[in-house]
Amino acid sequence: MTIAPAASQVQPAGLLRGLLDLRVVARSSRTVAPVEVREAPAAPAARAARVYAFGSVDYPGAAQTLVFDSDGMTAVGGFVFDPTSGSSPATAFTFVGGGYQILSLPGAHASIATGINGNGVIVGVYADLASAVRGFTLDGGVFTPVDFPGATTTQVMHINDAGLMVGAHIDAANVQHGFLNDGGVFTLIDVPGSSSTAAAGINSAGDIVGVSFDGVTSQGFLLRDGVFTPIVFPLAASTTAFGINDAGEIAGIYTDAGNNLHGFIFANGAFSTIDVAGAGGTQLTRIKNSGVITGVYVDALDEQHGVVGE
Repeated sequence: MTIAPAASQVQPAGLLRGLLDLRVVARSSRTVAPVEVREAPAAPAARAARVYAFGSVDYPGAAQTLVFDSDGMTAVGGFVFDPTSGSSPATAFTFVGGGYQILSLPGAHASIATGINGNGVIVGVYADLASAVRGFTLDGGVFTPVDFPGATTTQVMHINDAGLMVGAHIDAANVQHGFLNDGGVFTLIDVPGSSSTAAAGINSAGDIVGVSFDGVTSQGFLLRDGVFTPIVFPLAASTTAFGINDAGEIAGIYTDAGNNLHGFIFANGAFSTIDVAGAGGTQLTRIKNSGVITGVYVDALDEQHGVVGE
């Protein structure tokens, strides 16, 4: 079945359902914070800590901002002006050259941009005028809806430079599955033994990362050449693998035993925790070939910010 978010999780306008929900809270001001990087406990191999310079990406006047991806020039995500109001939907945006631009999608009353590839093609999720949740692509200003055949909900989460898309859909039985979309040909992605699967990222080689739920806990996965490999942060209560670059480095999110959210990078067989210093929670969504990372953090005042780091 679809995994309902915890009470402390807020779905932006109900667009991101199930395993791909990001936990967010309202914020009231803009902050740029330093980044603390520390090694994961019980990591399988040593890895030198890397310090990232992070800058906030906060849509002006918005109470919530999420950044999902960047091509090195343009960051994409979604914002909400007032998360307590049903009349304040999530809205997709781009951030480039210091300027913010709303993505106007035909027939959409809510939207989030979740990915951008090296060719500038943007993908995401939107709710149409009938409140159906659908995926989309935006290529050179050309908007195209994306719907998994027979699904009640479709979420496109990422696209690689070859145009291969991954995401999640919910079927008529309210079960969530991952998918790969290759030129309109859809392939199901279901982790063996799981009750729910979502695909979140894909690299140029076609390696796919995501998250599954087995009825007890959520764990990340890597799908490479038809073989699933678990991606589980040591001692974590849950793990989500969200993004993967061409070097095979994986960015994602884990929850510790105290229900605190942390970002992580998995590279060369080792995990590293990525936490914004003093933050109440950090979540990473992508790691690019250039080393740029994106995500969300909540500061000590419970203020939420999108971030891009390198």
